[in-house]
Amino acid sequence: MMNLKRLLVFLVVPLLVIFIFVSSVNAQTNRQGLRKEALENPRLPNFTSIFNWGLKLSNIKNWYFFSGIAAQQPNFSIVSPGNYIAQTDYVLNELDIFLRQNQLNRSDIARIEFTLVNGYSEADFNAILGRFAGYFQTVQVKPAAGTLRVVNALAFPGLVVEYEVWCVK
Repeated sequence: MMNLKRLLVFLVVPLLVIFIFVSSVNAQTNRQGLRKEALENPRLPNFTSIFNWGLKLSNIKNWYFFSGIAAQQPNFSIVSPGNYIAQTDYVLNELDIFLRQNQLNRSDIARIEFTLVNGYSEADFNAILGRFAGYFQTVQVKPAAGTLRVVNALAFPGLVVEYEVWCVK
C-alpha cells in the first residue's frame, strides 16, 4: 500500500506542477490582485496577437466602461474624415491618454467593441487589425474578442471608426 502511495505521488505531483505552469503562462495578476486568464478555443482561428476568445477575470475591484471613442476634437471637428486608418491611430493614441488619466493601462483592457462605417476596404480592415496587434503586442494577456459592428453611419458625418473599451482593475 505504501508503494502505491509513493507511486501516485511520483506520478501526480509532476503532472500537477506542469498543469500549474502551463495554466500560468496565459495568466497575469496585477498589483491590486486582479487576475486575467486567457481562455483559448482551439476550434476557432488563432487571433491571440490581438485578442483571446475568452477571458477569466478574478478578484475584480473596479470595472471601467469607456463609451464610443472616435476621432473627434472637443469642438466636434472630425480628425481625418473618412480615413479608417488615421482615425484608428488617433483613437488608439487618445485611448492611451484616457487610460493614463484614469490610472489604467493597456493591460487593464478586458474587451474592445469595434464599430466601422460600411465602405471600408479589405486593406483598411487588415491595417486596422495590424494596428490592434501592435497596440496589444506588449500586453501579456490580450482582451477578450469584441464584437465588430458595421453600420451605415456614426453620429457625425466623417466619422468612420468608433471603439468602446471595457477595463478591469
